[in-house]
Amino acid sequence: MFSSDLDTACHPLATRSWGIVLGSIILVSVAAALVSARTIPFTFAVTVASFIAAALWRAKAQLLVPPFGKGTAYLMVFLLYAAISAIWALDPALTLYKITLAVLIVLGTIIVSQLIGSETPPNLLHMGEGLWIGLLVALIYFLVEIITDQSVKIWIYNALAVSPSDLRPAGYFRWANDQLVSISRDDLARNVAPITPFLWPAVLAMQGTLVRPARTYGAVVLVALAGVVVMLSPHETSKVAFVAGLVVFGCARTWPLFSARLVTIGWVCACVVVLPAALLAYRLDLQNAPWLQRSAQHRIEIWNATAEKALQAPILGVGAHSTYVQDRALGPPAKRGWKYRSQRPLSTHAHSVYLQTWYELGLVGAALLTLFGLSILSAIRSLTRAVQPYAYATFASVAAVAASSYGMWQIWFMALFGFCVVLFSLGRSISTT
Repeated sequence: MFSSDLDTACHPLATRSWGIVLGSIILVSVAAALVSARTIPFTFAVTVASFIAAALWRAKAQLLVPPFGKGTAYLMVFLLYAAISAIWALDPALTLYKITLAVLIVLGTIIVSQLIGSETPPNLLHMGEGLWIGLLVALIYFLVEIITDQSVKIWIYNALAVSPSDLRPAGYFRWANDQLVSISRDDLARNVAPITPFLWPAVLAMQGTLVRPARTYGAVVLVALAGVVVMLSPHETSKVAFVAGLVVFGCARTWPLFSARLVTIGWVCACVVVLPAALLAYRLDLQNAPWLQRSAQHRIEIWNATAEKALQAPILGVGAHSTYVQDRALGPPAKRGWKYRSQRPLSTHAHSVYLQTWYELGLVGAALLTLFGLSILSAIRSLTRAVQPYAYATFASVAAVAASSYGMWQIWFMALFGFCVVLFSLGRSISTT
């Protein structure tokens, strides 16, 4: 990767070699996330380790001490309370294990973000190129997979002689004569989740690595391609997240103060009003509404059951990660084919970080989560006017993904959020150099 703004006379290769190395790692990590979201914990760990190694090699060990601002403080208090909840959680050891992973992800995110802020402009340019090139390549691959019914993945699995016992969940894969012949579209859903959190940091990085008019055309292509892929995908939450990010970005460019207030109100409502909203939706019989997709109907059933159980321990909650443990205690659900509605209200995941917080950590956890989000929004207001729209769009996209997707203690989901912060830090650093 060589930016057109650099030349070997002013910026010898030796002075930006780490930028090329780290930029290449970011490129591969971003692309791999869309091929399989389950790779994110591994690639995030590799990215963190690579940045730490680069810092040590260049005698920047003093930057490995993580700074703790207001947002980090609120998040750490939230995790501390989650760790304390292990005392009354269903599986204390598993709870502490998940909290430990979360703390490590937070520390890695903070350290890498600080290291990015100390990088030279040439290195940042290479890293930024890695970000948007990786996302662009991954989106093209994803579009091919959607159009061809995942022919690339099927060919790779057959070439590697993968057997039915190697793939999960088994209901997503169909075989004939020991050859994989088709994969359910639902298998793509998890891999769509990283698109919207990564999109706006990538667009921001593109603005700093390209010159006019290439950066304008590039941004339009990247956003449009992401929109096409998301809208053709089976992941409904990402569709909402994409629209939310696009609307907030447009509003923030035109009415920054209004957008700040809108996002703030949305965050508070998501954290506080989610409990009565889940109960109300079920009592309005929306789980049987014919105009809702089956997945949405299923979500309403899960949310109602989770909200009702949250009312049994409204202040302290039932303990972190207890949603997963309680569902597993009921035994495996009956096989229901590729598409199904649950025959029981509980689920392995609450499919809403906000509602899961109420259930597992109660009012205390919900209050801490609210304060954490408000501290992030306060930090966004301190950014330059040019960067704020990208920050608000990223925040809105992440908040929407958290609203109705997966469980908040899933390691790949936590690593996804950490990686998003790292990538936004990269985009912001490039735009301010």
